[in-house]
Amino acid sequence: MKLQKMTYERDGDIFTFFCAVNLYCKGGEYTICGCAVPDAIIESCDCEKIGDEFEGKLKDVTCPNCLNLINFIKGFK
Repeated sequence: MKLQKMTYERDGDIFTFFCAVNLYCKGGEYTICGCAVPDAIIESCDCEKIGDEFEGKLKDVTCPNCLNLINFIKGFK
């Protein structure tokens, strides 16, 4: 699984999370939670990538929005 370290600004606070990269839609340019990895900048998108994508595991995902969607999809079993 590919992960991307991202910063998010919410109500003036900055948070850093590890997002899962959506490799199945739009060539892997978005996170599972819908952020555009190559284009996002904190000033206009309230998020920004830090560094490059890297290999990781599901247990390494810390983004609450990615985790919510992953758990929702897991519920389809």
